[in-house]
Amino acid sequence: MANIIRSAKSGIDWTHNDLYSHPITIHQEDHLLLIFTSQELPQPVIDQELLTILDADNMQQDRNAELIGLLDLAMIRDKGETAVDDFVVELFKVLGYVHRQRLARTRVDLPLLICSEQIYATTDVCILDRSQNDILLLVQEDKRSEPISARAQLVAEAVAAFNKNNARREAMGLSPLVSKVSYFLSWLIG
Repeated sequence: MANIIRSAKSGIDWTHNDLYSHPITIHQEDHLLLIFTSQELPQPVIDQELLTILDADNMQQDRNAELIGLLDLAMIRDKGETAVDDFVVELFKVLGYVHRQRLARTRVDLPLLICSEQIYATTDVCILDRSQNDILLLVQEDKRSEPISARAQLVAEAVAAFNKNNARREAMGLSPLVSKVSYFLSWLIG
């Protein structure tokens, strides 16, 4: 394999070549249960109404109707990325992933040093644990309809989040982590 030249570019511009040019290993998990059994995120609790009623107008619970209404908007390509982000944030709330110490954030800029240049990887949505001041989960919408590019963007965000989390640890007098399992979700629009 030829040497691929590395260049400094923001996370949104990463491609599969950037994954190959850095010493990054990706292990894809087909079993989502592994994500949900992590001690950092609780088991999701899903209201039966969400599993049995398809139309938001027929739902009894306002929160469920809002979630399905946001899902409907997110599935329409021309509604833009904010519709997807709004849906994901509400989904995390409904699943119980967001509470006092855990916040869903959108458009978080994460600094990333590449080729001696400071660039940024910007999350679509992430879950931030306030008690540890760590980013626990990242969500990236595939805006280019190319799953490999979405994966590359997620990896850039994960590397940036890992570095930011370690910088916070060091600022608090804690040892930096050598590694961390990161969970990625990619949202593909129809």
